[in-house]
Amino acid sequence: MDYIRKKIAYWEIKYGQIAITGSDYQVAKKLFEGYFGRTFELATFKGDFPNRHFIHEGNRNSLRLACAPFFGTLREGDVVYIQPLGTDKIKILENEPIEKIEEIRSLEEKEIIPPGTSADITKLIIDIVKENRRLREENEELLIYKDRLEKYQKLEYIFEDEKFMEDWLERNIHKALANLEVIDRQPVVTWNEMFMRNKPDFFCLDKTTRELVIVENKVRGRHRKVETQFLTYRAWVNRNIDKINEKYKSKNLKATENFKFVIITDTTDERLEAICEDNMIALVLIDGGVVFEEIVPY
Repeated sequence: MDYIRKKIAYWEIKYGQIAITGSDYQVAKKLFEGYFGRTFELATFKGDFPNRHFIHEGNRNSLRLACAPFFGTLREGDVVYIQPLGTDKIKILENEPIEKIEEIRSLEEKEIIPPGTSADITKLIIDIVKENRRLREENEELLIYKDRLEKYQKLEYIFEDEKFMEDWLERNIHKALANLEVIDRQPVVTWNEMFMRNKPDFFCLDKTTRELVIVENKVRGRHRKVETQFLTYRAWVNRNIDKINEKYKSKNLKATENFKFVIITDTTDERLEAICEDNMIALVLIDGGVVFEEIVPY
């Protein structure tokens, strides 16, 4: 194959450039190697654009080609075909090249094949090209799925790291529970109750009720002491409501004895779910940073 099939993504339209990566990169590297380090003309079905060049990121197995006047006019999901032309020009086609048909016609003109047979052969090749295109589109979908799956599996791994998950939740708590806003992380407790030695992971604000919500981040099944934490935090909040409201008055917090307690975890079990159900503790299962399931509703 002497061309690259490229499906246009939204960001490529936005930034007016395309990236050729993955298995296509290896093909493109051989196909366009002679163009690296110099400029060339880009001949497209929407006009010609001189002084173009590749950005070759060998360490990332990526080729980028910028041409905002062309790529910026395409639509997400459009498919184009990129093909070398001579030594200083690259063409971009709207339809897949089928040069073999032209070769057959040339052979017929030279009487290398019997006259009149090219129509049947041409139809056969067109059918093969269509089938090849269909298979490649299916394969492309599978590659996209594979890429997403690998990223998802990687997320599952990194979300087992407690600090990473806590950093992520500080910025993205709304993805777990849409109504929450983080107002403090690992809040420093300076009041008298000596039993309050552990710091909650997050103080959050319920944006509807303005009530205090304490969120605990638990990974890898580290929730054996959750009931002790819950009772400790509840006793401490009940004794310090006025001080809490004063400290966070800029957030218009209105903490009461009815504050909510939330656990966000990457693992759960029957014991944890029973504790949460009986004590009205919201339990949210985070799966790979992508899917959130309220095991016990907020």
